[in-house]
Parts: sequence; structure tokens; C-alpha cells
Amino acid sequence: MSTASQGKSPAQLFRHLSAKWPAAFNPKAPRPLKIGIHHEIRVLDGELSDDELRRALLAYTRMAKYLARLDAGAARVDLDGKTAGVVSDADAATAKALLRARKDKQESNQTPEPRVEPQAPPNPKPKRRAVFEAKNTADSPTDRVVETKRRRSFRRPVA
Repeated sequence: MSTASQGKSPAQLFRHLSAKWPAAFNPKAPRPLKIGIHHEIRVLDGELSDDELRRALLAYTRMAKYLARLDAGAARVDLDGKTAGVVSDADAATAKALLRARKDKQESNQTPEPRVEPQAPPNPKPKRRAVFEAKNTADSPTDRVVETKRRRSFRRPVA
């Protein structure tokens, strides 16, 4: 969902880039992009702001498919799809670390924590009434009935 302050969503921005340069931006089979490709895009395309271009490239380069393709020595491509450098060992290690961190986080979110059995509440103190009834029923004869009178309150008539 885009707001006026954010502009276009990363998906819309990515569609814009893939429409202009399909050889470089292919979501189904992403290829490592040339280092500094944003400078070339800035020169050739004035439609995107700096923030929009940054968000589009971040969304593309953080895709799992893109990170999986960053192997050491793999060819990087420019906007026309031509080879423009290779992926360094450090870039490949960073990509693998990002993928591993995502996988670990996903696994930790999916594995449920062990259930802790609830502790039984402490035995409540017996109510005094129950103790009283237990004492009186054991000692008292069963044929005796006790009646109590209820007090009534009378209101004075309002004058």
C-alpha cells in the first residue's frame, strides 16, 4: 500500500525497471547486477527519484532468488545484459549469510516453543462455613430444625 509520502511501492518501481531493461531485471531468473548500476540508471532514466531508485534496487537485490545466484566468480551484468565484472568472494559470502539468517529466523518462527505444563494452584484454605457445618453435623442430632427470623425494616412515610 503506497502513501503520498512514500510514492510508488517497490513492486511498481521494479516493474518500471524491468519494463525498461528486461535483460538486467528479470524476476524469474535474476542475474547479479553490475556494481554502480544505479549511476547508469540515473543518467538514462529521469522518471524515478533517488529514493525510489534506491528502494527498487534494494527490493531486487534482497530477493532470495537474487541472493542465491550470487556465487563467487559469477558474471555481473549491465543494463543491456552484457558481462560487466564478476561477483567477489566477499559479496558471495555476504549473500549466503543473509540467506542463512533468513532461513534460521524462519525456522525459529515455525518451531513452537515447548509447552510448559501449568502448575497446580496451591490447595485453598477450607472455608470456615464448611468447617463449621462439618463439626455441627457430626455432633448434632438430625431431628432438630432451627428457624431464624428475618428483620424487617420499615420506612416512614414521606410527608
